Amino acid sequence: MTKQIIDNYEIDYQKKTPALDFENTIVNLNEKIKKPPIILSCGRNNYNNNPIKVMSEGNLSMIMGEEKSRKSFLKSLIEASIVGGRANNYTNDLLVGHLNPNKYIFSIDTEQSAYDVWLNGKRVPEMAGGFPTVYKMFKWREKSIDERLELLHYLFMESEYKDELGFVMLDGFVDFIKDFNSQHECSEFIGLLMKYSSLTKCHISGVVHVNPNSQKSRGHLGTMLQQKCENVILVKDEGEFSSVKCRRSRGDIKFEDFTIRINNDWLPYISEDKIEDNLKTMFT
Repeated sequence: MTKQIIDNYEIDYQKKTPALDFENTIVNLNEKIKKPPIILSCGRNNYNNNPIKVMSEGNLSMIMGEEKSRKSFLKSLIEASIVGGRANNYTNDLLVGHLNPNKYIFSIDTEQSAYDVWLNGKRVPEMAGGFPTVYKMFKWREKSIDERLELLHYLFMESEYKDELGFVMLDGFVDFIKDFNSQHECSEFIGLLMKYSSLTKCHISGVVHVNPNSQKSRGHLGTMLQQKCENVILVKDEGEFSSVKCRRSRGDIKFEDFTIRINNDWLPYISEDKIEDNLKTMFT
């Protein structure tokens, strides 16, 4: 029995040698890799009329903004757009979802009360015009940081949903680390996000607060996330409405600025407000 265990160990060890791992990372340039499918687009390219990518399969993105800048409303608008249905009534066909309708859309909240999580979650089916079975809302406020990381690992690596995940929203990113100024901890967490998104081909997005009267996200976490995300979206409170701008984009042109308002039913919609030039310069 001991020898068998030792033999098994030796076999496993051989399978995990650095040399084999190294060989598996080589990219075969003779085999064309397909461009990741778009999950969410915003408008169309004036040159070729193709959808302008905001989020794509297997990548990361982030929403940045000060407190009370309507980040949660934008999050709901994005989730509803990906779900589809009648959400185009709230987006003027500007935000368009392209996700496979059989893929799951998960929204995970780590900071709000049960009532507020429910209130945020029900916006999506109200805008989409029904309760899609693929859309699920989660409340992880009571969980410790270690428990949240365990649940995240379970979701992407072990759960019954892992092979059918399409889009996961984390509100917010900072609640998965103990010190957002720790380069090591932030690097470890972002490494997990990149691993989960690559292995499951799921898009992972999340919310990050910025410092008051600033466009800088808090701590090393926000800085490092901006370097890894394919799109960084900045939300700014303009009084009666909020402006939304693509701060950084990789692999496509930036989408054009737009604005959102909240209607009498407390549902977000894309408005036709104008952003003054002096306000726009604050984003650059």
